[in-house]
Amino acid sequence: MRIVIACAAVCLAVAPAISANAKVESAKRTFQSISADPAKVNKYCEMAKVMEDAGDQADEATEAKIQTLIKDLGPDFESAWNTGGELDENSEDAKAYNAALDELSNKCT
Repeated sequence: MRIVIACAAVCLAVAPAISANAKVESAKRTFQSISADPAKVNKYCEMAKVMEDAGDQADEATEAKIQTLIKDLGPDFESAWNTGGELDENSEDAKAYNAALDELSNKCT
């Protein structure tokens, strides 16, 4: 009986890590897919520029523009984008996520 309880405890402890990793892998694939589509790269770069220009001073119009651009990139991108906010910035998952996002960002000139 103790073995069953121990196994269940290990599975419950590992499940969130597997789930986060799966979300990161999905986000990475989405960013790679966006990278392969020139029209979506342009849309992403436009979004990044709007965000950069706004800095910490984004008003409602700027926020609306950013949200529109995110929606234009599609539900997969929106989900991938939101995954970043769920990660511990010092985790390996965050590092992998940010590396994939940096690859996409590097396509912006």
